[in-house]
Order: sequence, then C-alpha cells, then structure tokens
Amino acid sequence: MEPTSTNVAELLHKLCSHLSTDLDGAYELAMSYLSSTSEKTRSSADEKLLCQKIYSKLCSRSSRDAEKFNEYHSKLRNCFILKQRLSVLSLLLALSELPQHSDSTLQLFPIPQLANAKSATGIPAVIPSISKSTIGSVSWTNSLKQQISEQSIPSNNNMALSIHQADRPNERSCVREAVLAATGVKCRNSGAGSRPMQALYSRIAHLGFLHDRLKEFIDPLSGLMPQGLMGEGLVTAIRDELTEYYRSVALLQSQACEGDGGGATLRRVCVWAQEPLHRLTWLANMAHAAQHKKGGELASCVHRFVRHGDERVSSLARRLLTALTYPLLLMLTRWLLHGEIDDPFNEFFIESRSGVPIDRMWHDKYRVREWMVPSFMCREQAAQILATGKSVVFMREACADEPDHAPHAHHLHSLLKPDTEGAGAWWEAAGLGGAVRGAHDAAARRLVAALCSRHHLLDHLAAHRRYLLLAQGDFVHHLMTLLQEELNKPATSLYVHNLTCTLEAAVRATNAQYEPSHVLARLHVNLYPNCDGREDSGWDVFALQYRVDGPLGTLFPATCAARYRALFTQLWRVKRIEYSLHDAWREHTILHKRLKHMPEVWAVMRRVCCVRAEALRVCGALQEASCAGAEDDWAELLAAAASRTDLDRLLHLHLRALDQHSVHAMIHHSTQELQSYLGNVLNETLALRSFESMLHAGIVAELERRDRLERLKAERVARGEYAFTAADEAEDKEKRKNFNQFIAKRKADLNVWTRTYRGHVTALILKLALHSEISLQTLAFRLDYSDFYKRGDAKLHEPLTYQHKRLSEIGLNLAKSKYIERSKKK
Repeated sequence: MEPTSTNVAELLHKLCSHLSTDLDGAYELAMSYLSSTSEKTRSSADEKLLCQKIYSKLCSRSSRDAEKFNEYHSKLRNCFILKQRLSVLSLLLALSELPQHSDSTLQLFPIPQLANAKSATGIPAVIPSISKSTIGSVSWTNSLKQQISEQSIPSNNNMALSIHQADRPNERSCVREAVLAATGVKCRNSGAGSRPMQALYSRIAHLGFLHDRLKEFIDPLSGLMPQGLMGEGLVTAIRDELTEYYRSVALLQSQACEGDGGGATLRRVCVWAQEPLHRLTWLANMAHAAQHKKGGELASCVHRFVRHGDERVSSLARRLLTALTYPLLLMLTRWLLHGEIDDPFNEFFIESRSGVPIDRMWHDKYRVREWMVPSFMCREQAAQILATGKSVVFMREACADEPDHAPHAHHLHSLLKPDTEGAGAWWEAAGLGGAVRGAHDAAARRLVAALCSRHHLLDHLAAHRRYLLLAQGDFVHHLMTLLQEELNKPATSLYVHNLTCTLEAAVRATNAQYEPSHVLARLHVNLYPNCDGREDSGWDVFALQYRVDGPLGTLFPATCAARYRALFTQLWRVKRIEYSLHDAWREHTILHKRLKHMPEVWAVMRRVCCVRAEALRVCGALQEASCAGAEDDWAELLAAAASRTDLDRLLHLHLRALDQHSVHAMIHHSTQELQSYLGNVLNETLALRSFESMLHAGIVAELERRDRLERLKAERVARGEYAFTAADEAEDKEKRKNFNQFIAKRKADLNVWTRTYRGHVTALILKLALHSEISLQTLAFRLDYSDFYKRGDAKLHEPLTYQHKRLSEIGLNLAKSKYIERSKKK
C-alpha cells in the first residue's frame, strides 16, 4: 500500500529532526529539493519557500509589514531589472538574522561606499540611497543626481570613463590627499591638478579647517574651552562627534587606498563630504557661540540652535544640549529636593550669600542670577524653583523640621526619570513646567501649613491689625482713657513699666483678654527716644509694639516693623485728636449747664461747638478711610493664609495691605505732598483743642469768681452788713470788663483759626481730588459731601475734582438717556 503524502511529510520531518538541530531550516531545504524537477523549477520553489519564511518572520513582528512584503515581491517578479531575486532575498534574510551589536556611539556620519564593483547584469553597483537628512541644499542635490546619473550608464558605454582615464593616477593621489586634508593634515601637492579638481579638493579640505577649529575649541591650552561642569559636558559631546567623524574618515581612507583606489573619485568623495561639512560647520558655529561662557548662559547659546529651521541642525543642537545640561539637572534636583547648592564653578542660576541672618534668610540669602537662567526656562519657572528650594531650607533651618522624604519628590518623577518611551530630554519635556509647579505648590503648602499650625501665623496677622493698626476699638478707647493722665505729662517723666501696667489693665477690661496667650505675650509698650531735643509730651513718644521672633520674623522683618510703627504713629495721632475733641465735648456739656446766667459767652460757645463738630467729622472720615481702604486687602491676605498659599504670595499680599494703609493714612511715598496738608489740618485741630481748653479755663475762672462773690454777699447779709459796697462794685465791673475783653479776644482768635483751618481743609480736599488714587478722590468727596467747602472756595469748582467727575458722568448718562428716548419717540 502506497503511503500518502501526509505520511511522507511526517517521515521526512522525523528524519530532519535526527539529522539537524535546525529542524525548520532542514525540513524546508529538503522539501525544496524533493519538490524540484528541474533547475528552473527548483529555483522557483526555493524562492517560494524563502518568501514564505520571510513572510512568517514579518508576521511575528507586524502584519502590515508582511502585507507590504507580498506587494513588493509581486511587483519585483513582474519587472526584469533584478535577475537574481533568490540571492538577494537570501542575503536579506541572512542579514536580518545576524545579531545586532550596539555600538558605544551613534552613527552620526554617512558610511562611505566608493567601490565601483559591477553586478552580474553589468550595471555598476549604485551607492546606497542617501536619506533626506544628508541633502541640505540644491547644489548638493544636483551633484548627487549627477553622480547617480553617471553610475546609471550601461557598462558598454565607456565614454565618461575614457575621458578621465588619462588623469586616473593623478586623481587617486588627489583623493588620498583630500582624505588626509579632511582631518587637518596639510599636503605638499595640494594645489596640483586641473581647476575642477582644485575646486573639489578645496571643498573637501574645508573639512580640515572646521576640524581644526573644533580641536582648538576642546583643547584646554587654547583658552577657548568653556569652564565648569556644563562646559565639560559640551566638550565631551563634541569629542563624540569628532570620534564618529574620525571613524567615517577612516573607512573612507581604507576604501580609497585599497587596490587601484576602489573606484574613488574626488567627485564621489565630495558628495560624501556634504553631510560632514554641514555637521562640522554647525558644530563650529555652536562652539564659536559658546566661547568663554558657562552655566545657564552656555545652555542658552546652544538652545538658540535648537529652534533652527533645519531639522539636522536642531537635532545636533538638541543632542549637545542634552549632554551639557546633565550637570544642571543634578544641581537642580539637589536644590529642589534638599535645598542644597553644589555649584563649585558658579554655573547654577541660583546663588547663596553668606552672612545673612535667619530673619532675612527668605529675602536676602538666595536669589536668581538672571543672566544664568537658561532660555528654555521662563522667569516664572526660575522663581518657582527658587521658592521651592527656599521652602525646604526654611523648614530645615528656621522651623527645625526635616522629613525623611521630601513630600514633593513625586512631582519631579517625570522630570528625573521619564517612564515613557521616546520621551524627549528633561529640558524639553512637556511636563517640565507642570513638574516644577507641582513641586513648588506642595512645598509651599507644607511650609505655610507649618507656619499656621505650629507658629500661629493667622493669629499674629490678626493681632497686628487689631492692636498696631487700631482695629480693636474698645481696647484702643479704654487704653487711651487710662493713659490720658500719664501721656499728658512730659516725655521725660514716663517709664515703660508704669505704662505696661496700664496696658495690662486695658487688656483685662476689654475683649482683648480673650486673645490667646501667645498673642498677649508679644504685645508691649515702647517709648520713642527724643532725638531732636524737643519737649514732647507722652502722646508723641508712646507706641505699642508687637514682637515676633522665630520663623515669623521672615514675614515681619525689621523693615516691616518700621512700617507698622509709622502707621501706628499716624493713626494714634488722629485717634488722639479725635479723643481730645470728644473730651472737649464732654467738658463743654458739663460747663454749658453752668452758663445759665452768663449770656455773653453763649455765642462763642455755640461757635466753638460748631467748629469742633466740623473737625470731628473730618477726623472721623480720615479714620474710616484709613481702616476701610485696606479692608479688602486684609481679607484677601487672611484668606490666602487660610488656604495655604505660598509664602511669596503671602508676603506680596501683606506688603500690598500695608501699602494701602499707608496710602490712606497719607504716609506713602506717593502721598508725600498730601502728608504735609494733612499735617496742617491735624495741627490746627490740636490748636482748636488748646484754644477751647483756654476758653473753658477762662470761663470757669470767671464762674468761680462770681460764685465766690455771691457767697460773700450772702455771708454779709447774714451778718447784717451791706451785701455790696462801692469798692466791691467797682472791682466787679473791672473784672467783668476784663472778662468781656477776654471773650472778645477769643472770638477774634476763633475767627482767625476758623479761616486758617478751613483753608487747610480746602487745600487738602483739592489735593485729594486731584490725586490719581480713586479711593483718595472718594475721600475728598466724603469730606465735602454737602458742598460746604466748595461754596467757600472757587478752586473746588475745577473740573478735575472727583465730585465734578461724578456729576459729569451723571450728566452724560442723563443726556444719553434723553437722546435715546427722543429717538424712540421719533
């Protein structure tokens, strides 16, 4: 019984398994020989099996590649250009099965192929196709096309070869000299040959010039090599480029010197030289731009070439930049994670200064060197990097808190160890900004959370506003009441311990007693030294002081304490004047009940009362403006601290709130002119208080004299004597005459004071109305909301005042509405 084909195949498979270790290859080879009947049939069968093997190998990698292979193979079978398809396919398969050896360096320059070996069909072997990246200009493309066209001439047409046959020995020597000139070696007969050969030779020899420039750049003795670790990285990258260039030139030299020259011509060498010439030219340009530079400035010079329009130049610059920025990545990582600067050559864009106290560490110890910030990093990212490292240092040195693992390290994972294939360099990664921003936010939240939880940042901010900016009204009023008698004394007779006892009594009697202990322990009394020798009263030298130490000294440094002191002095002065006016009102009310039988003082007392009310309204408006003007800024500051905003943001908001307070208190540098006008108003208000005290003292003295005279009359009548003698009557008339003169003089003084005071208030209103700050223009309108001062001074009719601006806007809106109504009626 004849075995079936299946049994034959099984027996053949077993035989192959015993004879060869490569079961599949032996089986396919056996099947090809068994199935072939003639040489043509055998060749066809071998090609079919070989194609099947290639197809199965491609299917294991990509089905799309396998389909493309079938398509291309079918086209190849229909054309008659390639005669030995089986040999070519076998060669390609054998090459694909060879192990891939990884070189230490990339192939940066084209491998020269100068051999002029002929194929079996008589057609010269064409130089392998050059990729698009090796063709950089039209001239290089034309020369490449000319070379391909010359090599595509059939072998029986020897016209081009016969033209150059006579110059063949001379050209071979020129080729060898040109190869040597490409490495900077000068030859004696470099100028020999025809003009076309000299032109080709000079183009190839330009490689040697560029090579020498690069060698000079990386030579430490030349003085051109950049300094520092980043400069070493750039030099190392250029050395790698030159190493690849040397390897390519060595292969070229080996092909040019073997046998009869290997078919090497100057034209072919010149075509090969186009890509090295382009690469070395741009390497030389980058090296020239990087001379005498280091650090971030060096990275910026190379980064400019990354944005070049030519993809080859951009790729070359990207490779160099990645090599030279590796030390920068190490320094950046150490700063972000540990707050340490390891910069022996001053290449990092963040510098540290020694000798800075701990309370100024955040402000002065570290700073960004603007000229060292790389161009691939924006200024915002540099500021975030600075703040992140400062947060780590601040937590370690000021807050004495150093965790085992940085909580923001996971944000830098994508920056330090990219986990996606094909990801770009760290400096061009899309997540660079996000990684830095995430690390900055995490470190900032941790720092502000520590300041708020352990060091009570919110409580101290609120305490500064309540006590130094006089926002705690009951405490300020009670303290001023208790201190009135002491502060009326000369400044030289005051003692801090006595005032401290009064301060503690004011705290116990008001809502300040419910403050936390860490707030009350920092509230103290301070007396300013009398430097100018004036005889100041206690009101002029008294001040409250809030002492802050530890990490909070960063938020409230000495400069900030000076601004609080200036604000307290100004606000305390206005508050003291308002309190004295209220005290004068109390004296006036008590005295008014005793003036029933003294009608000659009723007019002046009523006049003084009206003027005092006018001054009180001005002081109240000034205090309200100074407190309400910065209300929104303080609310934003406290909200930002509660939401754990970064410390730089808190410092900015804090300074902005102080600026707003200074503007509305008119002690800011932008309100220096207003400060003098406000000082005139406050001085005149104090003069009114002195005037009223003098007036009250004279009236009280006259009242006491009259009371004594009435008591004397009653005693005389009781004794049976005359109640009033002629001498007493004459003396009484003289005293009343003197008192009337006193009242008349006080009336004249009051008229002069009123004119002076209203003149100063009018000038202040006018300056406020002309100021660029809208809130101060609003204050001018509030000081003259009833047009009282406007009716007395024509200057306030100027159209630049806030009131006229407002009226102009109202009139403009009314005119628009009337015009719209008329147009609708029509």
